[in-house]
Amino acid sequence: MTWVQRGLRYLRLLAVVLWASAFASPAPADVSKQFELSLQGQFFPGLSSDPADIREQFFTGIEAEFSSDFDSEHLIGTFLPYGRIASGGGEMNHVDIRELNLLYTQDNWEGIAGISRVFWGVTESGHLVDIINQTDQLEGFDGEDKLGQAMIRISRLFDQSTVDLYALPGFREREFLPPGQPLALPFTISDDKPLYGAGNEAQHMDFALRLSGYQGIADYGLSWFSGTSRDPEFVLQSTGTYRPRYPLIHQAGLDLQLTLDSWLWKLEAIHRTFESDTVTDDFTAIIGGTEYTIYGLADALFDLGLLAEWHGDSREDRTTVPMQNDLFAGLRVSFSDTQSSEFLAGIFSDLDDGSDSVRVEASRRILGDARITLEAQSFVNVDSGNALSYLKDSDFIVLSLQLFF
Repeated sequence: MTWVQRGLRYLRLLAVVLWASAFASPAPADVSKQFELSLQGQFFPGLSSDPADIREQFFTGIEAEFSSDFDSEHLIGTFLPYGRIASGGGEMNHVDIRELNLLYTQDNWEGIAGISRVFWGVTESGHLVDIINQTDQLEGFDGEDKLGQAMIRISRLFDQSTVDLYALPGFREREFLPPGQPLALPFTISDDKPLYGAGNEAQHMDFALRLSGYQGIADYGLSWFSGTSRDPEFVLQSTGTYRPRYPLIHQAGLDLQLTLDSWLWKLEAIHRTFESDTVTDDFTAIIGGTEYTIYGLADALFDLGLLAEWHGDSREDRTTVPMQNDLFAGLRVSFSDTQSSEFLAGIFSDLDDGSDSVRVEASRRILGDARITLEAQSFVNVDSGNALSYLKDSDFIVLSLQLFF
């Protein structure tokens, strides 16, 4: 175990001790608490009525957030546990510590140690540069949900920019939807432990560096990551199952947003190289596009945003890369009401084979401290040679009620 890993273990232990002392002391530090209870139903109308098909399922989730400054001017602690119970039980039950960390601030410096989440990116239809945290595949199809990642982050703040340095001990493998589950991969994942490009496997120390800030009309981020890929390859076994393999990678990333009156011009681009002889040595991927907003329509009832983004990938293999030459076009409606109502609809079109997928998202606050959300996706026309062809009968609707207290 390296000195960084030992230090992170001690700091996580210190976070737990501080949280315990905050609650147990005669004059406890002020602890802010917030809870979210979610009730969710998932429906798959396109599946057959065969008893083996899961056409509907329900989930109950709870997320809590505790934070405290421990009566200090420089220290903030955050603890954010999450758990979900599925109506069908089994592997769809899910728990995670999203965050458990201590943040120390002093003048123009920040330091964080423990478990945390980091979000990078500016585009609407995907986030190529977002690489620090593992995708929580059990939570959603769109990849927006992330698992907590152990880290030490040191940040230096300047007038218009920030430099972040990350040390990331302990890799978290991806959990896949179990066989028979709607939206699951079309092949069986091996029960054997994953393969790794690193000799010390999941204990490999990853590093990342990011420069972000703004200059005039531009908001930018330049990033570098070196370590174990969060995206697995799949190696065919003699048993006919596939075993995940996580290669070592180096990735340079750029995210850029230009604001010109009602126009937002967005770009995310990466170049990734592999330390492996079994896959492509390197590739470049890009998402670029624009969003134009028309404000105050229908007597200032709502704002309308028009979106268009293009996905490109130098691997150009439409059988394994879902977004290698695809166009996303959509619209966003933001209502000027006290319920913060929002609506987003868009279509993904493969420019090579004509495959289409339509996605809708909507949300509205109700009853003061609650929110109802809708998420739906239909795989309207998917070519048999497309990487998403296995989803052609997997149209879904997700309804959620979130209660905040």
